[in-house]
Amino acid sequence: MIPDLETAIVERLGGAVPGIRVEAFPEDPASYALKHPRGAVLVGYGRSTYGKPEALGVIAQERRLEFDITVLARNLRQHDGAYAHLEAVRVALTGWRPPGARKLYPLRDRFLGVSNGVWRYVITIATSAVALETAETEQAALLRQITLGERLTMGDEP
Repeated sequence: MIPDLETAIVERLGGAVPGIRVEAFPEDPASYALKHPRGAVLVGYGRSTYGKPEALGVIAQERRLEFDITVLARNLRQHDGAYAHLEAVRVALTGWRPPGARKLYPLRDRFLGVSNGVWRYVITIATSAVALETAETEQAALLRQITLGERLTMGDEP
């Protein structure tokens, strides 16, 4: 579920935030180098939180999945700056329903810092799903012997 949602979000933002690079969060963030002249949007899974199990005989819980979308921009307030990209991400994802999930909604956004002329913000969006236990097949007792009791007869039949 997580990789599929991440991919769907990347694809959605690729068309909604023009002029910058949109990609999944890098495997090695420390070595990530921003090469695009304007900036980048990086999508990564953040965390899940779970509600109380429902009393259904099986474990069923509400699961909130959160994705952190990091905006990197070389300027802050211009039409292609961090603020504009942050708003474009929020608008593109709020209320959008990715395949196999419920509608997305924003939770928070915040300033991460500025370094070497690159402004960094993160917006966290979420969706919810139901987390179900994996049903394990119970081993049924094997039938080894059948014992017949008295034979019932109707009327004159033997």
